[in-house]
Amino acid sequence: MKYMHTILPYLLSTLISGAATAQDVKLHKGCDCPTIRLDDAYCASSVVFEGTALGNDTTYAQSGIKPVARDVIQHTSTRFQVTRSIKGESSETTTVHSAMDADDCGFHFIPGKHYLVFATYEDGALHTDRCDATRSMDGLTPVFRDSLSYVEAGHRWEGSVPLDGPCK
Repeated sequence: MKYMHTILPYLLSTLISGAATAQDVKLHKGCDCPTIRLDDAYCASSVVFEGTALGNDTTYAQSGIKPVARDVIQHTSTRFQVTRSIKGESSETTTVHSAMDADDCGFHFIPGKHYLVFATYEDGALHTDRCDATRSMDGLTPVFRDSLSYVEAGHRWEGSVPLDGPCK
């Protein structure tokens, strides 16, 4: 107790300066996603489905490897058990690729968790990232679910005005 008057100010100043320093740190410097509306994400996606992540595999680059060790990893592949196909064709088990590094906007899927996946075909394989509308089903709000149902039914928005019409 006799040291409290000297330790307490030190601890408070450390916490305050640490919090200020932490605010200046950018964790994902390379990933800069534009804001995209749900209807635009839906229209831009080749496939939209709900599914459970079964497992992840890492794919390594075959050629053109840069001297930096992190560049040898091309992407991760996640196998999904599809529980509901919303758009496009997806088989019962579907594989989706994503960048490995968070700075490349890679989406990290956790095996056993249920996801809503928005993916596009690139080089014959499905790809997604954090800039797509892909997300964990645990975090879906009732408003998001209503908006998704609205988009699934073929509706869109022009600004804030609802439209009846398919994707452009």
